Amino acid sequence: MAPITDEQAISIIRRLRFLATELEDLKAYVQMDYFQYQSDRKSRRDVERIIENLIYAALDIAKILIAGENLEVPETYRQAFIQLGEAGIINRELAIALAEKARTRNILAHQYLDIKWELIKDFLAAGIADMEQFKQQVEQKIITLRD
Repeated sequence: MAPITDEQAISIIRRLRFLATELEDLKAYVQMDYFQYQSDRKSRRDVERIIENLIYAALDIAKILIAGENLEVPETYRQAFIQLGEAGIINRELAIALAEKARTRNILAHQYLDIKWELIKDFLAAGIADMEQFKQQVEQKIITLRD
């Protein structure tokens, strides 16, 4: 990967901090079940918004890294994560998992409770770990690039 600018590094670090805060907030909902999701409007809004925030933060980071690497601008959010994997910025398995999370963001914005719940449940089960792994891998790349 090409060296990133100080400005890019600061922007990524700021987003990584935001991502870490949102991850901690989401952990409060890890035991959420369908009944709570369906009946507790505040919790439902909170968990949906936190997940959207996480996905957007990761996408923002991906776009900065893609620009820093002078890679082709992706046509979709899914492709942004795939490009990070292909460029070796994050591992390919994680890139594929995050590409699916990009799909989650779109569905959260446009679908009904039953459809959303399946994605929320999946995110609570695996997405938190995926986002933590993304955060760690990006932090490691930043440290490597800044040395």
